[in-house]
Amino acid sequence: MDEEVTKWLKVLSRGPNEVVKRYSGYVINGYRFHTTQREARLKTQNSGVTLEAVTQVHRNAKDENPKNICVTYYGAVKDIIELDYYGHEKYVLFKCDWFVAGKDKYGSPCVYFNKKCYKNDPFVLASQVQQCFYIEDPFDKNKHYVLTALPRESFDMGECLSSDGQEYDIPTNLDILKDDCEVDLVRKDVPDDIFEMPLSELHKQKAIESDHSDTSLESDDETTDDSSTD
Repeated sequence: MDEEVTKWLKVLSRGPNEVVKRYSGYVINGYRFHTTQREARLKTQNSGVTLEAVTQVHRNAKDENPKNICVTYYGAVKDIIELDYYGHEKYVLFKCDWFVAGKDKYGSPCVYFNKKCYKNDPFVLASQVQQCFYIEDPFDKNKHYVLTALPRESFDMGECLSSDGQEYDIPTNLDILKDDCEVDLVRKDVPDDIFEMPLSELHKQKAIESDHSDTSLESDDETTDDSSTD
């Protein structure tokens, strides 16, 4: 009954509904995920997941100053369930098989499908994971190399664009409501480049352009005459 407790915390304290929804596929964060069971009859691969998390590492049992390191986990989606907190909150969990990971002599990440870990902690929030693909080693069927994937319909443009060694900032606060779908072809974020051309060269260039236009007109007239004769 404490008023300082947030509504969100009160909803979680009551626990989820005992009836949950199960899915064989789920789309989130620009990725399409499938369970391994559904994927068994498909030619595509969408069950691979990867997650980066900060973990404390102790050098020994008496170590009182553990270090925080970033660890990358790799797995495959076995089941997808949705927890419903009686209409107030919903959370989607992936139940995964997690694999022992390593790196080859070239530093490429790889996993071993015959070595599973974290069997007592298989669940992860769907909003936390990214998608990855596994490529089988031709010499070891249990060893698979990891290839990360970008979300669908997204492009890694970086924080700036550079065409001539100079960096240009990209605005991120664009007002879509005021966008008239017209593209300004004049760059306003770079200084103007001024080129000097002698008048003789300018007149010569105009004469060449005039000759080209006259030649094209004559060819069009000849074609018209030929067609009318026929």
